Amino acid sequence: MERRTTEPRHFPMNLIGAWRRRLRERELLYGPKVLLPGGPEQWIEDSLDWLIGQFGTEPLRRPPVLPSAFIPKGYDGSERAAWELCVRVCAWMEVPDDRIRFSFRMEEVRAAARSAAVHRFTAEQPRELVALSGLRATMTPAEVAALVAEGFDAEIAVLAERELQAELRRTTAIHQETDPNRRADLCARAEAVWSTPAGSGSRACWIDLRTGGREGTAVLLSATTLAEPAAVVAAVAHELGHEVLWGYHLIDRQRPDAEAVTDLVAIFHGFGVFLANQAVERVPGKRSMLQSLGYLGERGASDALAAYCFRRHGLWPESLLPVLPTELDRAVRIRTFARLATLVKNAEISSIQEGAPLR
Repeated sequence: MERRTTEPRHFPMNLIGAWRRRLRERELLYGPKVLLPGGPEQWIEDSLDWLIGQFGTEPLRRPPVLPSAFIPKGYDGSERAAWELCVRVCAWMEVPDDRIRFSFRMEEVRAAARSAAVHRFTAEQPRELVALSGLRATMTPAEVAALVAEGFDAEIAVLAERELQAELRRTTAIHQETDPNRRADLCARAEAVWSTPAGSGSRACWIDLRTGGREGTAVLLSATTLAEPAAVVAAVAHELGHEVLWGYHLIDRQRPDAEAVTDLVAIFHGFGVFLANQAVERVPGKRSMLQSLGYLGERGASDALAAYCFRRHGLWPESLLPVLPTELDRAVRIRTFARLATLVKNAEISSIQEGAPLR
């Protein structure tokens, strides 16, 4: 009988490439969106140490914020109901709400700001730069003026100045570049900005109105969050992290991990369930498409929630995850439990080595 030899199995390179692309896509979707020095796990531990040094352990001594208890039963999706929810988040994070302007027309305000920037850019800049610009106005000056008259003058002024300066930098760089390849790369990067609506992919933004000579700050939220109170809470908790960190100059805004630290501030103050559950959501109108929200991602937020629970357990002799399982989405729950088990195991090993029992 003829013997058959088993040949090594070779996979087409296109299948291997597709598999690698899928892994990268999953990491982009579920993992942290910024580089975390030392790796996510070590970065979380180091950053929590820093937060405790800044704020003490009091935030950890308060119970975690649970959606079932924090969101009013009668929440109706109105701007008034969402505003009251924003004020509740302020109270929990001990941020004075009288210095913050909350509104739910982020898309309109950002479109108005970009349009105002385009009108100014066209009127003020040299022809050679105007010819290179692909930034487009979607509102007429009259429409921008109408939004200003409704009370959004401060927000539009600050955002328009940002848009104007960013476009000036882009077009100047393109104009000055003599290398064809680098110039093409700059144009491609600029086109990615020009073709994307202002503020798209974001649920909220924090604006320091003092940069425009005004008092206080503003938090703009997308109208799409109104129907989801948990999304309102997650977005506001993150933006109030900016109020705490940037408003009081605790960190440099240019830090590569500044946005991730802001996510962690919200988790440190008890809003980890909201941020972890809201880290990935379905794109409206597209059944199978998901989009990532926040900067720690679902994995980073779950790991941070586990570290938060572990540190609370060190302060209070209670269950490591008191009542949280029923509040967490399945994927978040699995990840949080796994990381918490690792933290407990590492602590047990450390206590054995040091000859002290783990509580």
